[in-house]
This record gives sequence, structure tokens and C-alpha cells, in this order.
Amino acid sequence: MTFNPLFDASPRRLRPAQIAAGLRTQGRVILALMLREMRLRSVHSRLSYLLALLEPILQLTMMMGIFSLIGRRPEFGTSLLLFLGTGILPFFLFTHVSGRTTGAIRASGLVRALTPIQPLDIMVARALLETATLLIVAMLLFTFIYATGVKDAIPVRPMLAIQGFAATALLAIGVGLINGVIGAFFRLYAVIYGVFSRSLIFLSGVFFVPDFMPPAIRYWISWNPLLHGLEWFRSGFYLTYPTLTLDRTYLIGFGLVSLLIGLALERVFRARLV
Repeated sequence: MTFNPLFDASPRRLRPAQIAAGLRTQGRVILALMLREMRLRSVHSRLSYLLALLEPILQLTMMMGIFSLIGRRPEFGTSLLLFLGTGILPFFLFTHVSGRTTGAIRASGLVRALTPIQPLDIMVARALLETATLLIVAMLLFTFIYATGVKDAIPVRPMLAIQGFAATALLAIGVGLINGVIGAFFRLYAVIYGVFSRSLIFLSGVFFVPDFMPPAIRYWISWNPLLHGLEWFRSGFYLTYPTLTLDRTYLIGFGLVSLLIGLALERVFRARLV
């Protein structure tokens, strides 16, 4: 009978000290991969990394210019800038995290050959880095909106905004892990998913309030989990924002199921991903 040092001799359970040591090692590996990813992005041009941080602000400014020209008014509240900002931030969080994780394994190069590093570490590192980056982007975005004179850019119910951000991040990481495994086998999948995810901007409530839509349309768009993340986040900025469509349980459940599927896929195909 072969002795496995990870288990005790009599009760076949992991020792707490070994679990803690394993988690610390896993954390160091993921942190090292995140730092490596940051260095790779800024090695050619630090300006390009800065532009990536400012992308939501630039896109929001472009939208404001277009909507101002056509005389568009906000669907809710008094500031079109804030209404669009509270919609575009969760949308960027989902598309960037889930999209960037799609090509994580293919872009990892020789790092996969290192013994302590598993494909899951590579995907999680990129997903967490994107989430942290979008958290910085959120601070920059709403500081920018506040600086334009919109005092409501400070959340009236900050916990709701934080919960909405975290729930959307969970969804994005779960979908990202699934994408990462699929993207490792099909090179064109990243392009296909990129087109699909960007089209969600018209179905996720960025430009409209779901509760103001006709019941039939509201029913069908409510199947989009990203819409619920956006509604949850936006309700933190408006005290009387209508949340009849919002289903927090559906969003969290969808995110957890996606996460479990992604973890299962990585475990099943791990030998073929390295």
C-alpha cells in the first residue's frame, strides 16, 4: 500500500497544515502569474495599458456626444452621463473578464511547462487581474463623472453597488473559465465570443430601464444574467430605481453554475491543456 503524505494514516483526511500550505503556494503562484501578465502588457507601451484603463471613459464620452446630438434624455434620473456610466461599467466588467480569460491558456506560452502551474492558475490569474483592473476603472469612471458636476456619482446605497459589482464579477469569472477551456482548443472561439459578448450591450439594460419595457420583451431579456448584474449595480446609485425585473438569486445561481462547469471542464481536460 503506497503512503500518500497528503493524508493521515488512519482518518483519511487532509491535514489542516497541509491545506494551508497548499493554499499559500497556490496564492503565490496566481499572484506571480498576475504580475507577469501586467509586465507583459506594459512591456511594449505603458501608454497602451493606460488607454485600456481609460477605455470606458472614452467610450462613455463618445456615447454622450452622440446622444447629445440626437437629443437623447436619460431613461432614469437627471444625468444621462451617470445613467450610461452605471450601465457601461458592469457591461465592461463582464465582457473584459470573460473575454480576456478566453485566450489565457493559448497566450501563456512556456509558462505551462512549469511544474507548479496548472491551466486553472493561468485562467484564474488573468480573470482576477481583469477584475482588479475594472475595479480601478470603476473608481476612475465615477470620479470623472463626479468631476463633471454630477454629485449623484457617489452611490446612495454603496453596498448594493458593491454587491452588484461582485455578483457580475462572479458571473464573468465563471463564464471566463468555460471560455478559457474552449478557447484552448478552438482558436476562432475568441473572435466568435467577442462578437457575441459585445452585442449584449443592446440586451443588458445599458441604454434602457428593463422595467419600462413591454412585459413580453421584459420576459425574454430577463433570461440574460448580465442584465441582472447591471440592474443590481445601478440600483446602488438611485434610491428609487425600479427593480421588478431584478432577480439576484438567478444571477448568483447562474454565476455559481458557470464557475462549477468551468472548474469541471478544466479538471477533465487538464492533461490536454498543459
